[in-house]
Amino acid sequence: MYNEVHAAALECEDHKYTMRISRLAIDKLGIRLYDRVSAVLAELIANSYDADATEVAVELPWGVTLTGNIRAADEPAYRIVVSDNGHGMTAEEINEHYLMVGSDRRVRTGSDLSRERRRPVMGRKGIGKLAAFGICRTIEVISAGSHPGDYTDLGWPVSHLIMDLDEMLTDTERDYYPKPGAMDGTFTARRGTTVILSNFFRKRVNTGTELNRQLASRFGIERADWRVEVRNSNGRESFTLSDLPIDVMEETRIDTARVPVRFGHQYLPVSGWIAYSKQPYRDEAMAGVRIYARGKIVAQTRDFGIPAGFTGEFKLRSYLVGAINVDWLDDDEDLVRSDRQDIIWNSPRGEALANWGQALIKEIGRLGEKSIRRRVWEEFVERSRLHETLEAIAPGDRMFRDSVVEAARILVAHKDRASLDDPAHIQNMLRLALSLGPQRSLLETLKEIAEDGEDPELDVVVALFERARVAEIYSLGQIASERVAVVDRLRALIDDRRSLERPFQELIESAPWLLAPEWTPLGMNESLKRVRASFERWYAQKFGANLVTTAIGSHKREPDFVLLHDSGELWIVEIKRMDYHLTDEEYNRAVNYLYELDRFLEENPRIGAQFPRRRLTFIVDHIDRLGPASLSSLMSDRRVDRRTWRELLDSTLRAHRDFLERVYAMRDNGEDEQSDGGIRAG
Repeated sequence: MYNEVHAAALECEDHKYTMRISRLAIDKLGIRLYDRVSAVLAELIANSYDADATEVAVELPWGVTLTGNIRAADEPAYRIVVSDNGHGMTAEEINEHYLMVGSDRRVRTGSDLSRERRRPVMGRKGIGKLAAFGICRTIEVISAGSHPGDYTDLGWPVSHLIMDLDEMLTDTERDYYPKPGAMDGTFTARRGTTVILSNFFRKRVNTGTELNRQLASRFGIERADWRVEVRNSNGRESFTLSDLPIDVMEETRIDTARVPVRFGHQYLPVSGWIAYSKQPYRDEAMAGVRIYARGKIVAQTRDFGIPAGFTGEFKLRSYLVGAINVDWLDDDEDLVRSDRQDIIWNSPRGEALANWGQALIKEIGRLGEKSIRRRVWEEFVERSRLHETLEAIAPGDRMFRDSVVEAARILVAHKDRASLDDPAHIQNMLRLALSLGPQRSLLETLKEIAEDGEDPELDVVVALFERARVAEIYSLGQIASERVAVVDRLRALIDDRRSLERPFQELIESAPWLLAPEWTPLGMNESLKRVRASFERWYAQKFGANLVTTAIGSHKREPDFVLLHDSGELWIVEIKRMDYHLTDEEYNRAVNYLYELDRFLEENPRIGAQFPRRRLTFIVDHIDRLGPASLSSLMSDRRVDRRTWRELLDSTLRAHRDFLERVYAMRDNGEDEQSDGGIRAG
């Protein structure tokens, strides 16, 4: 026994550096927690901050994949280099602190402040140093320092060690001994630490703009003695780390320092701000409220866990932004998760913060509603060319124009900014306003006449109805011309026997009235997009398979089916190409989609209440390959039907024949009246 202990002691003496850590911890704490380049850089920068650095230089290639790409034989391998002018470390300190993984830094050093500048340190758990193993196999550390007494006539002593992930993982029991590097034991005139990463896994480095946003979102530090510069090693570009630029509605901004968190009989301080953004941010670095503790991000939330189903929910999660500092999350009671990606919300203080945040965002929602409505209205007016259209239709009729504008305001009032990205949706609202505006004005005027108690003159009433009819002619004329174009497109696809499924799918989805002529162009709105997305996510979670329910925008793969809706009905449309023979497998799969849609809506009753009816339609020319069971199901299930392409075209033409004839007749009459009375019907 003595010989074994003596041999182990001698072995330790032969190695200058020693790391004591379970290999399993390396895998769990390094590789698994930090798999993005920006997250690794944030950990290395945070270490420099805790080491009292005032200048940090980061150099890496932008917009590349760190390995796996073909490069010239004489071109050097990629490296990531992070250098600082902090106090550095001696070999003894590297062994006692840097290579001591998993020990609480604040307990070990007896202070939660940095050594010289007395900064509240970010590090605590002692695992951030392993972060780089999430993207590479080799970490090289060169450090010179550390206390004034360590300085010699030759300069600061240099400690240089190289850690290799593959060597670490070869033995799970024994201590790991990093190799000394070429500079180890030398001296230098400057203090500081340089970390060099190499031998990468296949990881993508974002562009400079994206990298800037990602790094800026991870820090909430405002100090004059702190500067981080990030340079592109493949070019001359660089940026200096600064606050994340977010364009907010200033009238909605709340200074959180004035609203502390109530916790029992005490109030806990929070600094920073929360507001509504001018436009919804889809960039994950900018969306939602970022929560910092000691200057480093610990969580990001879009809603503080507020229950779903409240008025304005979609706008809240789209527009809410902010940055708050909550240092007591990382105080005596550690409420930060090990990966520093979230906090422990189910703790007493975590629940207090959640309740505080929910109350605050409801107030911001009230402040932001008017601002959002105003901005959405202004953008609608600009994109729809509302005033130009009204001037063209009725240049001398202010009452008509005002009534249409008022109707448009009502239609746009509850829309979000994202809904205006669809030009067709904007035109639909414009057409509806043109139809509804005069009717509303007409009713209000008749009501005023009735309340006057006097018999109105006949020409006044006639003028009111003529004004309404002008708008109706304009609106129906636009709809009719679009429907004629769609019918012609359908006819051309059917006549071309080579037409595939995709053009049919896109046509049916963009013009659902082909299936049901009573549907209006407004049958395709924003709520359907959210239902589609929710159903696809639910299906993926239940069955582990991706589902595509739209032909528009899904260019990477064919949709499984097209999902439409109107007036409380969700409609699965299974579309096959011309002369296709439907099989039992395809029939059963589509019917199962219908049943799973029922199940999804039952599990989500708030969504299900909006769509109490569901149905399935096959558009396919031949069903002769279906077995008896499938044929029986098709004939007996009232929610399932089938049409051929010729039947669809014929029913569409019959349904619209009278409609089109009347529209053309009204439009002709409108043009005659324009020439006689000076009114432009358009």
